[in-house]
Amino acid sequence: MLYFEDALWIRENFWRDTIGTLYFVLGFTGIAFHLVLISILPEISNFISRPTTLILSAQFIACIIQLFVVFVPVPAMIAVNKPYFMNPVMINVPAFFLVLFQTFAFIFMMINGIHRSLKSISPMAGKVIFLDNVIFGTMVFVFCVSFFFTVNICAHTTIRRFNPPQLNWKLQYFEVIADIYLVALVIVPTIICHTVSLVNLSYRRLFQKPTSSEENLEEELEDSSKETICSLFFYAIFDLLYCFWICLSFLSTDPILSLSNVFLTAYWPLLTAITLDVHIRSALIYRTRGVFQAANSPIVIQPNKKEPKFSKF
Repeated sequence: MLYFEDALWIRENFWRDTIGTLYFVLGFTGIAFHLVLISILPEISNFISRPTTLILSAQFIACIIQLFVVFVPVPAMIAVNKPYFMNPVMINVPAFFLVLFQTFAFIFMMINGIHRSLKSISPMAGKVIFLDNVIFGTMVFVFCVSFFFTVNICAHTTIRRFNPPQLNWKLQYFEVIADIYLVALVIVPTIICHTVSLVNLSYRRLFQKPTSSEENLEEELEDSSKETICSLFFYAIFDLLYCFWICLSFLSTDPILSLSNVFLTAYWPLLTAITLDVHIRSALIYRTRGVFQAANSPIVIQPNKKEPKFSKF
């Protein structure tokens, strides 16, 4: 009889405990990794461009706030099976900040893709267009657009709320349509920029002759161009899959898809940054390893002895 009661308790509480634990663990881990990446950005600023550093910093801060508003309230709601706030106004606060900074992160995903594509076409144009003041002004503009988008949802319908009995986020029809339009608005310019960049790099690779007369650099040039084309193709494919999965999570009430809607948005800039440059990966591994050591020394990254030529490819 005791085993039957244990099995019944596990059947009733397994998914509740699992989903609540995932929200807490993924939220806490995501905040920790984003803070680590923010701390190492100044130390690797010599290896990535300043616009990339500013764009990643804005994305990381937005993702930290997203994770902060879910990794404690959601497990608490699951544990007591009640809303985190009982006040009719305060009950919308976690979702308001979640939607606000999700929108901010979505739009900056498009800006990051445009900057990455433009930099591969013309590094000089990327530096001239994406100046510091331009990026700071873009941050303010994107935040205002995100705030207006979130307030518009609150004005027309009830903003999303976490449903403890069903372990998912309950979205109204108006918010689902608005979010899908937002994803389409973000992914279309991003894919267009990726396509233009791929066509440009392919044309230069196939039809333009190298400007240098050194034959021993031909193989290095081919490898560099191939890696750049492959990386842009990789970003385009995974941006499409990412947006498809996000739209699917908006339309579904499954707890796992609802969870992935929150954490995939928050983790995507982190995954993009890790694939961006080898120095980011090395610094992140070094700093993570240093957390578990008795004494942590500052990161020292030696620059490459041989500067690669034809960097425009």
